[in-house]
Amino acid sequence: MDILLGFKDTFNDLLIDKELTVKEFSKQLCTLPSVVSEWKNNPVNHKMKTVLKVADYFKCSLEFLCGKTTIYLDYQPQSCPVFKDRIVQVLKECKCSTYALYKYTDIKPSQYHRWRKGAEPWLSSLGILSDYLGVTLDYLIGRDS
Repeated sequence: MDILLGFKDTFNDLLIDKELTVKEFSKQLCTLPSVVSEWKNNPVNHKMKTVLKVADYFKCSLEFLCGKTTIYLDYQPQSCPVFKDRIVQVLKECKCSTYALYKYTDIKPSQYHRWRKGAEPWLSSLGILSDYLGVTLDYLIGRDS
């Protein structure tokens, strides 16, 4: 399943399960209702911090939130390290060079270098990385060990 569509579908299911309206949820996350409506109605590419806020609110793994697993646990994540450091660590652990990353995925060198300078990754990029490296989204960002 496409990770963006998985997020949209699971997000909608969670709103229904928790009996939350767009307005109520937007208030809880200090986000505009129009933004939450966009998440609800369209498969939107999100920044990592947005996805984390939603997952933390619902106490679920990113894997569940993005439709990569159907197992919902009362998830208590650890705090995430800075992504620019985490990506280097995970590539090293997976014995993956940046050259291989560029060659075998849609990740561009400029994208990787932006992360290394502190830019936040988009959800679609996290999906590509986790699939290629064979790790969960939560492990990739350091939310799970």
